[in-house]
Amino acid sequence: MKRNTININLQPVNNQGSGIALFANKLIAELEKSKLYKIFGSFNFVRGVKKKELERFSFPVKYSSVPAKVVYSRLIKKALPFYYHNMMRGESDINLFLTYKIPRVNYSGIVITTIHDLIPLRVATENDKIQTDYRNDIDYAIRHSDYLITISEASKKDILEEFLYNKNKIFVIPNGVDFELYNNEIEQEHLTKVKEKYQLPNKFVVYLGGIRRHKNVDNLIRAYALLSEDIRAEVSLVITQGNEDLKKLTANLNIEEQVFFTPYIDEEDKPAVYKLALAMAFISSYEGFGLPIIEAMAAGTPVITSNVSSMPEVAGDAAVLVDPFEIEETTDALERIIVDADFRKKLIESGYENAKKYSWTHSGEELVKLCNTILKQQT
Repeated sequence: MKRNTININLQPVNNQGSGIALFANKLIAELEKSKLYKIFGSFNFVRGVKKKELERFSFPVKYSSVPAKVVYSRLIKKALPFYYHNMMRGESDINLFLTYKIPRVNYSGIVITTIHDLIPLRVATENDKIQTDYRNDIDYAIRHSDYLITISEASKKDILEEFLYNKNKIFVIPNGVDFELYNNEIEQEHLTKVKEKYQLPNKFVVYLGGIRRHKNVDNLIRAYALLSEDIRAEVSLVITQGNEDLKKLTANLNIEEQVFFTPYIDEEDKPAVYKLALAMAFISSYEGFGLPIIEAMAAGTPVITSNVSSMPEVAGDAAVLVDPFEIEETTDALERIIVDADFRKKLIESGYENAKKYSWTHSGEELVKLCNTILKQQT
């Protein structure tokens, strides 16, 4: 029996620290396990990326000498006059893109593109060009894709509000979490090493994520500043990364001694940082999903998150939900989670159960189901 072919675009897989890269690598691994399809990967030349960096996959990778900067150029309004399979030396039934940027060429076969979120179009950005470029990329993908994947019902709703597209051709495949990795018991010696590596305080609430404006880290700092002096003396606030504006804010609020800014947290250290924390606060104003929510829950760390966008969907009833723009709500949530041990225990237990729903295996099964459904419709 002839197996259908899937050409997986590998352009995003080496972007370390990127949520898109994580999603792509995990779903590719699950698709490989299925054995239902004949798979190959494709990659356009990018300076600094060597062929051997893509040899970790079990399927053949077709590496095109046509530079990515040419075929992905936003200056191209209409598709270049050649086909994707000519560039990649092989036709396929499905062309799968696990990101929103697709080459501006013609396609034979089905095109499935992933739009994780519309963050630059829904929130104030630091740079107007980011918004313009993002809309350009998304608009091109919308017009040239037969089907779309997104990572939450909230993102699906946003896409349908922002762009004209058939709602029956957008499918939700959520992010997953390596539950056993985050839930695994970590020896005290290793926890101590991680604590020393990042110079973490003894007791702390952590924010683990980026610091773009929509992450709302400044309001988290303001909420922490409203806690009583006694609580702040006992429990610090840890912000991963940070910038000069945030550091100035802590100084203006006279809490610079109680707020710790770390460098980027290495992936292998994240489970330990979550486990060391008393709680994790993630009060973003907009997310396509909110991966730190389920990472923290899997690690057994109580979560405070926002009641807007995708976050209530992802957190379920296992987190404290707050209005991200009402600073005192976050202060109240911080205080309760710090002082009420029984409440923390309840959140930890419900968090475990919620995180278990989000496995990469389940997400992979959803992708396989989608491919099967689409291919059946073509026969």
